[in-house]
Amino acid sequence: MSLVIRILSIVVGAIALGSVFYKLIGLAGHWYELKFAKNDDDLGQAYIAALAVQLVALLAGGLLGDWAFRKWQRKRPDREQLP
Repeated sequence: MSLVIRILSIVVGAIALGSVFYKLIGLAGHWYELKFAKNDDDLGQAYIAALAVQLVALLAGGLLGDWAFRKWQRKRPDREQLP
């Protein structure tokens, strides 16, 4: 059961942080398109940068979810503490 909860916390962390960055990237991309993009090459480079940021956000969210799970496991009172 602990493995299922750990995987679920990793997935939830990745989705949560990924969603936040998805919204921020959308706003930043729209601003960039209106203010600075001169041609399709600029937009292509911005798209690749957005994909890279999204990938890093998903990985960081997974690590954050795993960290939260491990912290929760340490605080559970029904587990015996090792000396």
